[in-house]
Amino acid sequence: MLNLSTLLAGNNLWTILINQFAKWIVSYGWAIVVFTIVLKIVLSPLDVLQRVAGQKQARVSAAMQPELDALQKKYGNNKEKLNQETNKVYKKYNTGMGGSCLIMLLSMVLNIVIVFSLFGSVRAYGNEKLYESYRELDSAYVQTYNAEIKKAGEDPTDGQIVEAKELATKSAVQKYEDMKKKNSWLWIKNVWKSDTKTSQFVDIEDYIKNEKIEGAEADAVKDRYGIITKAIDGEKAQPNGIYVLIILAVVVSFLTQLLSAKLLAPKGQKMSMMNKVMFGIIPITMFILAINSNCVYTLYILANSIMSAIISTIISLIFRKINKKYEGNEQLLLKKKNVEVVEYSRNYKK
Repeated sequence: MLNLSTLLAGNNLWTILINQFAKWIVSYGWAIVVFTIVLKIVLSPLDVLQRVAGQKQARVSAAMQPELDALQKKYGNNKEKLNQETNKVYKKYNTGMGGSCLIMLLSMVLNIVIVFSLFGSVRAYGNEKLYESYRELDSAYVQTYNAEIKKAGEDPTDGQIVEAKELATKSAVQKYEDMKKKNSWLWIKNVWKSDTKTSQFVDIEDYIKNEKIEGAEADAVKDRYGIITKAIDGEKAQPNGIYVLIILAVVVSFLTQLLSAKLLAPKGQKMSMMNKVMFGIIPITMFILAINSNCVYTLYILANSIMSAIISTIISLIFRKINKKYEGNEQLLLKKKNVEVVEYSRNYKK
């Protein structure tokens, strides 16, 4: 039974949630994909609210732009007067940038917190899973070996020792096959390591240090490590991945930014400098996070980007229908906002 204090302790929240999904799904890889989809759907109302506020602000701004242009022409040389009259126009139309900016800021902060807290949580948890996984392999080997030696009696022959090692190795390999169902994903052998040429196993020196093993026992662990990994990987260690997941995460992240800018920007509006900067910053950030984390987190980046693209497209299609109602008739929007609609001429006498 989960309680609030357990969820909020350290990085427990994300790992507990991911483990809940992993109980019902065949592998941690697919578990993080489904978890990301559910998380994105849960947070989608905030995205919709942000888009709605931004779109409304854009339409109102377009409707009031003739008056602002006229004020600029009339009071362009008097900044103080221009500011006063501009504020009057904003007050008259009962609008401002505060609301949409607040929603956008809230959404941005929330997403940043999720991205970086999940990164730290999954990375730390991944290290624990690597230690745990190899601990199970080593334990399977040792238990079988000790059981076979015990059967052989107090003075086992060389042949019995060799046979005990072979059976112990088979036991470790079988344990690996059992764990593989949960830890692998498509071409990736271990989702708790990165999709690179790294080994799928924990580094033995890190393992010995983490388990606080010393002396002769440390040497024995290293020997067993060599036997177990060789039996699983063969003579040459096999890479855990081939960088495909990392590349996909970066490319899809970039394309999602592009799609969002193209689909959700008001018609005829040029891309802002902020959006242009984000085109570079977000993919680079995703690459740094992906290359320095395990496949579980990289799958989160990929699934999150794909879901963002889908949600952005749906929102765009809905807004296009709504915007058709106001195209060429911005005054309708102003009436709905209880704003007194007046004809405003661009011609002023100085």
